[in-house]
Amino acid sequence: MKLTTLSLRPTWLARFRSNAPMAGSLLSGVVMQAALMVSGVLVARMLGVEDRGYLALLMVTQAIISQLGGLGLPISASYFVAREPGGARAIAHSLAGAYLVQALCVVGVHLVAVSLLTRDDPETVWSAGLITLAIGPAWLAHQYGLGLLQGQQRFRPFNLLRLIPVGAYAAGILLLFVVGAGNLILAAVAYSVAWVAAGSVTITIALVGMRHDETALSPSRREVLRFGLRGLLGSAAPSETFRLDQAVVGLFLSPAALGLYVVGLAFTNLPRFIGQSVGMVAYPRVSSSADSVKARHAVWRFVALAGVLALLVVGVLEILAGWLIPFFFGEEFTPAVPLVRILLIAAAFGSLRWALADAVRGVGLPALGSVAELASWLTLPLALVVLVPLLGVQGVAFAMVLSAIASVAMLVVGFVAVSREPTVGLRWIRARVLTAEGRAR
Repeated sequence: MKLTTLSLRPTWLARFRSNAPMAGSLLSGVVMQAALMVSGVLVARMLGVEDRGYLALLMVTQAIISQLGGLGLPISASYFVAREPGGARAIAHSLAGAYLVQALCVVGVHLVAVSLLTRDDPETVWSAGLITLAIGPAWLAHQYGLGLLQGQQRFRPFNLLRLIPVGAYAAGILLLFVVGAGNLILAAVAYSVAWVAAGSVTITIALVGMRHDETALSPSRREVLRFGLRGLLGSAAPSETFRLDQAVVGLFLSPAALGLYVVGLAFTNLPRFIGQSVGMVAYPRVSSSADSVKARHAVWRFVALAGVLALLVVGVLEILAGWLIPFFFGEEFTPAVPLVRILLIAAAFGSLRWALADAVRGVGLPALGSVAELASWLTLPLALVVLVPLLGVQGVAFAMVLSAIASVAMLVVGFVAVSREPTVGLRWIRARVLTAEGRAR
């Protein structure tokens, strides 16, 4: 019996070690949700509905510009580092010049956008917008650092460092709330400082602990760029990264409506973090698998895990939403309760989308996620045109549900089709458009 017990120990130890990154990633997602709740509640109470909407609009502007300016290069770095960990330093060195160009372009475009968006608003909004110009370069540094860490499967620092932006921002907002100095400009300062700290620390730790092998093969800059561009939209859902729904509410409805909308989004972050957390582990794990059949099976296991966890969380939040909103945010934000219940449905599908898009990218199909997002982007404007005039801000929420469903459906159909024995036409599409192998041709 002792021999049997001893022989089992390595197996259980191996299972524990293999599951530890997933557990750590999910835990960091829960902590991020808690930090966002703290900052969200305090900002809403400090600024009120209208100024909360202005701050959200500035955040949306920065997020859209930074994500597009990244060109998908951070997620591309993850893929190639996972395939050849010893080439991480060479990949980072080749992307240094690209980062500098991206940072300058992001700041320039951001300045123009802030000038246009705030020209008819109070001067404090313009001043807060100028403060957020520092976020773009820091955001890029943070994403590059996380991409390199993810590719090397250094999940412990990865999970800790992804907490810095939301954690530091929550701490800054808490400080402002305690001293009674909260206003739009100081909230923008807290947000900007949090991102600058996150970008500086993350890229430093990623570069210092990087492995290097002189014999490792590293991709050309062109290969990395092509992979990144193919997967750019797949790594950025319109509501979660570009925050297109918030942009529509802020631009076409009112700052007050946007203030209610972002409060409605507050409880949808946890399902999204579940999908992201599962996907963040799935991506390098699947990428590093040499067996394509096992890699495809792993995709469905990761997606099933994300789906079960997300449904459990969404079910609980749907029941408690009517009590949570007024309790945390105050009676002023009670009209956001119906928005929460609608947006939670979108969050459940969004969780599946994140996990599946990351996992199929690991199989070498970076463009499949982008194709799925194009489907959601085509669905979204049509739904907005029909639903917003009828339902107002709730119409935006319903449009996001339809958009998320379209994205998940396209991902599932596309991955199933590509996984089967291809026809001549599908073989050409797989080689030239969808797969990573097509990047070198």
